[in-house]
Amino acid sequence: MLGHHHDHGNEHPRLTLGELAAALELRYAGSAERELTGIAPIDTADETQLSFVVGSGLIGKLKASRAGAVILPEALAQEAPGDHLIAADPYAAMAKASWLLRPESRPEAGVSERALVGARGNIASDAAIASGVVIGNDCDIGDGVIIGANVVIGNRVNIGPHCRLFPGVIIGDRVTLGAHCRIQSGAVIGGEGFGYADTAEGWQPIHHTGGVELGNRVHVGANTTIDCGTFTATRIGNDVILDNQIQIAHNVVIGDNSAIAGCTGIAGSTVIGRGCRIGGACNIVGHIRIADGVVLNAASLVTRDIDEAGRYGSGTALQPVRAWRRSYVASAQLGDLPQRLARLERIVASDSAVVSVDASPDASPSASPGGTSRDVSPDASLGALPDTTRKEP
Repeated sequence: MLGHHHDHGNEHPRLTLGELAAALELRYAGSAERELTGIAPIDTADETQLSFVVGSGLIGKLKASRAGAVILPEALAQEAPGDHLIAADPYAAMAKASWLLRPESRPEAGVSERALVGARGNIASDAAIASGVVIGNDCDIGDGVIIGANVVIGNRVNIGPHCRLFPGVIIGDRVTLGAHCRIQSGAVIGGEGFGYADTAEGWQPIHHTGGVELGNRVHVGANTTIDCGTFTATRIGNDVILDNQIQIAHNVVIGDNSAIAGCTGIAGSTVIGRGCRIGGACNIVGHIRIADGVVLNAASLVTRDIDEAGRYGSGTALQPVRAWRRSYVASAQLGDLPQRLARLERIVASDSAVVSVDASPDASPSASPGGTSRDVSPDASLGALPDTTRKEP
């Protein structure tokens, strides 16, 4: 068990190198009693901090570092000037260590006197419900759940064990969260989807009753929205991580272990496979399927199914504005290019049909009685071609 030693007036725990090695199941070299209080980059860490190096490109900084200890791969162990931990994946080890050296604060269990809780619900005895929380009827709040201030939860909602909802989250009716989910402030899960019938009398809204289902260990970023399904649930698989300000429309399905970066929009009824990586600001149209293992570059526009795993991208890369203007003008002139090419092919084909070349090396065009001669010198041939550098009338 970790010691979590504390200095008077110091809110951060102090762990020894030996304790960290045991908790992370890593080998170490150096003093087991070295005390560490936090994590910092390799070039700014001091003697009380842990740092990490993932590759040989940082050897110079590693040798010059003042860090109390460093997590590094086996291949760099001989380069370490001081105490260190050896990890197959230093970045993953650093991520785990960050929770040990800066454990998340947990409020006391209980329901605030200023919370409103509906009828026929069940709240675990060790759940923590903050001031201003509103919980609807028929809700089940699992073991160890933390619900921050001013969270609003609708009716018939199930919050799995050890979830954390940060202040200001809104959960609509018929939403289920699996275990260990983290929902950041401002997220809205289960709001009515964008579904309407276009009638002679105007837009007729469709009553969305499908709800939302989140798997285990789903992380939802701040101000992300996940809409309620129409008649069946919008579903987010296990171990999915969603960045801030993502829009997920009704009846979308996202497979396990996928990651989506901020400002991406996914239209209704699209199915995204397992293990996908979607860059920021992507736009994905509705009613399409994306295979397992697809990676989308940032700002990609997806308008059709993607049937095979791999990396995909679209859009125009950044250019200086003068170059961008030239590119834009040139692209605007490409509309009649197929017709111009077809015309050029007809001219070339016509030239080929009338040119007669005698197989005899001694023959000359003028020596062929009744034959047709034509100047086929390079200059003449080029002169017969139209100028394709400007738009023709």
